Amino acid sequence: MGTISFLGQTFLMDLETDFLQLLEQSYIFHFFFSLLLVIAFQILSKNQKVFEQLGFLYIGMLVFKIVVFTTMFFPQLMGDQPLPHFYRAMMLLPIFIFLTLEVIFVSKIMRKK
Repeated sequence: MGTISFLGQTFLMDLETDFLQLLEQSYIFHFFFSLLLVIAFQILSKNQKVFEQLGFLYIGMLVFKIVVFTTMFFPQLMGDQPLPHFYRAMMLLPIFIFLTLEVIFVSKIMRKK
């Protein structure tokens, strides 16, 4: 995570402050959503009936996360002044980072049983 932070700060120094705030909000959104998801899965994994359905629940939560993210950030991403393609690609970084972390943690939770 430290390397990602360093590279992010190095490459983002020239970016507009409005976009940096948007990017920061994106990281915060994905962090808290992923944290809540992992905590919920940790709790739900203790119930055997629900444990068998965790994979389906994860897929549903992933779709829900994308819908909520798109709803929250749609005006900034696709508004009157759309972002350049580079900025849009930068908005995908938190998605991939936290998706990878979610998969790692959820798979560890599911392997415990």
